[in-house]
Amino acid sequence: MTNLIIDQQTYEIEAILFDKDGTLLEFLELWGRFAERMTMQVIDQISSMGGELLGLDPSKLLGIEMDETGRLTGYDIQGPLSIGSMPEIEAILAWQLYRCGLTWNEAITRIREFQKQASVEMERERPAVPIHGLIDFLEQCEKLQLPLCVVTADYTQEAKKHLSWIHSDHYFREIIGSDQVTVGKPYPEMIHTACQRIGVSPAKVALIGDTNGDMQMGKAAGVAVTIGMSKNLAGSGRLYQADYMISTYNQLTLSVTRLSSDPRD
Repeated sequence: MTNLIIDQQTYEIEAILFDKDGTLLEFLELWGRFAERMTMQVIDQISSMGGELLGLDPSKLLGIEMDETGRLTGYDIQGPLSIGSMPEIEAILAWQLYRCGLTWNEAITRIREFQKQASVEMERERPAVPIHGLIDFLEQCEKLQLPLCVVTADYTQEAKKHLSWIHSDHYFREIIGSDQVTVGKPYPEMIHTACQRIGVSPAKVALIGDTNGDMQMGKAAGVAVTIGMSKNLAGSGRLYQADYMISTYNQLTLSVTRLSSDPRD
């Protein structure tokens, strides 16, 4: 049995499940530019049609934060970019084009074209940066033969690709994307799917994520412990349904409980 130690508390676990963006990979580096490009393409399209965004600061479309110069500075951890699936993000943006005169099919098609363009640029740049302490922690898990899984709102193949950019996809027994379940976060289906595939009870896994949606999913599934990841452990960075909060994987310790073969022990 593997012991996960956090804040001097010990949990006996048989696996760890991770969200991907903001938990394994730095969120803003990976998705901030993507959201910025998508937003600007939508604005340009609306302007070419003689329209304007419906009462919105452009940065609020997907929940990114910009300073007065237009530089990306942060994101809303409870916003659509952070929590929403790709189809949900497509719908948010397509609605703006629909209200400016495109049919819904035209709007969705245009948004998917924008998405392909943004994805090509992302593929060229490969802006994946691991969270501090991640690789060392994954190596510890591998040495202890502790099964690891990813449960993400992203599509499965995209998630595998992003993790391959930091050469860490091989650490994970299963990578479950939103395309593998009927309902995504905050519902527990992703956790149930991952646990079923690796043969572990949800009550014996730890969940690490960066949004309340992750924590709600963990609670609904009945996991052993929910751990929130945030650089800002106070204020808006605090996840109210997390059992614990960390800002780096160095705050987690693993050990092994070895069963004695001597009946006198």
